[in-house]
Amino acid sequence: MIQELVFKYLQNEASEEEVVQVLNWIEKSEENKLAFIELKKMWLFITPNSDAKNLFDWNQLKNQFPTQRRKFYSRKWGYVASIAVILASLSYFFTKTNSTDTKINDNLENVIVLEKSSGSKEYISDKTNKIIKDEAGNVIAKQNDKELVYYKNEAIKTTVYNTIKVPFSKTFKITLSDGTVVHLNAGTTFTYPEQFVASENSRNVVLKGEAFFEVSKDKSKPFIVEANEVSIEVLGTTFNVSNYQEDDFINCVLTEGSVRLSEKINPENSVLLEPNTKATWQKGKKFFTKKSVKTTNYSSWTGGELIFDKETFSSIAKKIERYYNIKINNNYPFLASQEFTGTIKIKETAVENILELFKLDTPFNYTIENGIIEITKP
Repeated sequence: MIQELVFKYLQNEASEEEVVQVLNWIEKSEENKLAFIELKKMWLFITPNSDAKNLFDWNQLKNQFPTQRRKFYSRKWGYVASIAVILASLSYFFTKTNSTDTKINDNLENVIVLEKSSGSKEYISDKTNKIIKDEAGNVIAKQNDKELVYYKNEAIKTTVYNTIKVPFSKTFKITLSDGTVVHLNAGTTFTYPEQFVASENSRNVVLKGEAFFEVSKDKSKPFIVEANEVSIEVLGTTFNVSNYQEDDFINCVLTEGSVRLSEKINPENSVLLEPNTKATWQKGKKFFTKKSVKTTNYSSWTGGELIFDKETFSSIAKKIERYYNIKINNNYPFLASQEFTGTIKIKETAVENILELFKLDTPFNYTIENGIIEITKP
């Protein structure tokens, strides 16, 4: 069964769930890793000059492989000829290895990855359920579709951290061991304690990307989100933080409660937020600005919607790129500065339909090829 999946994986024909099955099987043991390497080598040697088009043929060739290799070594090649063949084989092997690694990396870009404190990884499909264990075999969390729920374990005395990476075009939700719920947007990396231990004075997490927090109240242990050079401290509240590397700002929008944002290296440089306000930190300028906003415009993505209110096309295009895992090259400067207001149900709408809606207001031409949208003047 696993050989069939590995074959589909190497052929880049596996579904998302099948890719996750293969990756989890590889991570399960050193024996599996070695077995995968052997299968990959076998696949690389067999596929180039064969007509193997399906699993049946591949299995036939695989079974013949040891015999073929023995014959290869038993022949009385001249010394020079042997070296030439070996060098040619190695050259082909490394070329194909790079090609296969590229395919593997392409697959990994579409999979949610959980990195545990030990360095081991769990590959998560948002359409399956699974149990997450620590290195000692203890159950630490359970996945239900698009949510990962950590169990509270007061016997744990040492803080260790897990990191989850959500690729573009996906969202995910985590319930931490203190009951805090964190919605993770597309293209987000989130680092958090596997358990919040009693000896720590605060609950610290690290965010790169975007997340909506519903923090469990604990007056004795403030919850602190570290977002590059900014720290966001709360006791119990709901708020949205956006900290994408490609943006020149960090935003925090408060829905309920209160939060305090401060510069990490200069905590006195800070701002206190009230509900329905947004604080913005301009990267490189080292100051905060604050204004009143409609908070639903910033948290609607958790429900599969994108709401924009007098927002420029260039800003909207960045969000579309993340939600649909595409690249938009806008070669029409007039369109970039145009402002739009509206709501898009991103879970139900194809990107072509969104572009057609924008065209009704501001006409432009576009092409889509290999995940890249080229926009030009009409």
